[in-house]
Amino acid sequence: MRTIIQPLHIRGATVWNGHEAVEQPLFTDGEFICAQPHPKALEVDLSGCVVFPALVNAHDHLELNHYPRSKFRDRYANAHQWGEDMNKRLGDEPFRSLQTFRLEDRCFIGGLKNLLCGATMVAHHNPPHHCLFRKDFPVRVLRDYGWAHSLHFDTPAHLQQTYRQTPRSAPWFIHLAEGTDESASQEYPRLQEMGCAASNTVIVHAVGLSADDADGCVHHIRGIIICPTTNQYLLNQYPTDSDVLAAAIQHQNKIAIGSDSRLTADGDLLDEMRFAAGHVFSPNKIGEQHCSPAHCVVQLATQGGASIIGAQQSGTLSHGHFADWIAIRQGEEPPENTLCQARRADLALVVKGGVPQIGDPEFMRQFTKLPQIEAQLDAQPKHMHSELAQRVHNCRLKERGLEVEALPKRTFRLFSIH
Repeated sequence: MRTIIQPLHIRGATVWNGHEAVEQPLFTDGEFICAQPHPKALEVDLSGCVVFPALVNAHDHLELNHYPRSKFRDRYANAHQWGEDMNKRLGDEPFRSLQTFRLEDRCFIGGLKNLLCGATMVAHHNPPHHCLFRKDFPVRVLRDYGWAHSLHFDTPAHLQQTYRQTPRSAPWFIHLAEGTDESASQEYPRLQEMGCAASNTVIVHAVGLSADDADGCVHHIRGIIICPTTNQYLLNQYPTDSDVLAAAIQHQNKIAIGSDSRLTADGDLLDEMRFAAGHVFSPNKIGEQHCSPAHCVVQLATQGGASIIGAQQSGTLSHGHFADWIAIRQGEEPPENTLCQARRADLALVVKGGVPQIGDPEFMRQFTKLPQIEAQLDAQPKHMHSELAQRVHNCRLKERGLEVEALPKRTFRLFSIH
């Protein structure tokens, strides 16, 4: 049966408009945000909540999130040292066994990780596996992109080939300057010499950029993606150049934030946002004249991320954009602060394409035609869309902290209206 998505009229909440949360309704018509309520829209009362656009994760390796966080030295001078250490141990446990799971299951866990933290659009930095673009994959995955791993693990010829094959309108991603040593500081000039640092280039990490190179590259490339908990874990360092960070924020959304995979990161995109608001964008580094740390980070994880990766219909709640949004209960602090202090279980609702996927029972029950199953997320009671629950049960890998009730033997009807 074809899924028909119910139009929605969200009332009672304040809605983030890209700058602040304002008291206004939110309307959806099928999979998209619309300007006026549909005559058959379901009214949903989200009083006491703030609605944000769903998050945009600008960097993840979706098939690697079932691995434990791993390193083999206290601190690395360059991430390629970690990569070499990691490659030597792929035949050891637990890595050997974890590699035997189906690619589809490994990718699903990566998608589920993102959905549960409210990130419905993800830039995957690895091959575009077919399973990532299935209609029932938990999140949207960027389709149009090019990529190379890094200067260390790619040959110059292969790196240049991938760059040339990427359309100029699409982003080309590369790990760059992921270190604190001299080698890392020389990587951007090397990329320039190869002719691969231009308007569609997106560099990931950028910890080791020299001050001169960092200031210049903000104006010449498409953008920078930071993954601060990975950098802190491996390098004991993360992007800290205040002038560069401020320039990247002010210069047409040239900076975004990614979660990386759990192989090196603290957890998910909310964990990155919390760390970034507390450390990377603290007021003494960027100055209050630019924006508050939390406001900067929300911009990075919504509009900024969407702009850099080219996800044109994500990152805002404007008319015609995807009806992908999250709701969180408003606390005493400004809404952006509340979001940047949140963990995934704090999200009251996660909605993708106009369809609630998981949320607090009191809000999920208002979607009376949505088949749903009881669940627990990090010991907090939730309800989950039954189609997603079915995929969770079918996956041979299990998501830590998620418990989903057994599904009835009968087949659930798809979410529809008549």
